[in-house]
Amino acid sequence: MISLRRKRNLQIVGKTKPSPSRNLLRLKQILKDEGFQIRGDRILISREEATFEVDLKMGHVFVLREDRDPISLCVTLESSSWTNIGGLSDFDLFLLSVVYLLTNEALPESILSQIPSS
Repeated sequence: MISLRRKRNLQIVGKTKPSPSRNLLRLKQILKDEGFQIRGDRILISREEATFEVDLKMGHVFVLREDRDPISLCVTLESSSWTNIGGLSDFDLFLLSVVYLLTNEALPESILSQIPSS
């Protein structure tokens, strides 16, 4: 069983510090429509190297492994976002980008280097 202990540090950094999701219900609906399973305000994404947990409310990203404590990843927001979907903030779009990166095997080196090898 994977332990879900949390570290409480805000780990999204960058040019501007985003506020928590301004339209959490809409963000969850978009992810549900894409087939993701959401548990509370969190989404789990399983990959070969680990399972990742994204907190959709606060933006924390954790690496979960059965044999280790959860690791909080530092994910950087580098630019402003744009969408034609009404009601989503830059932070919401950032979270959609993180989910996309995790599910599409497109993690940048800055994130891969934070994941300890098995």
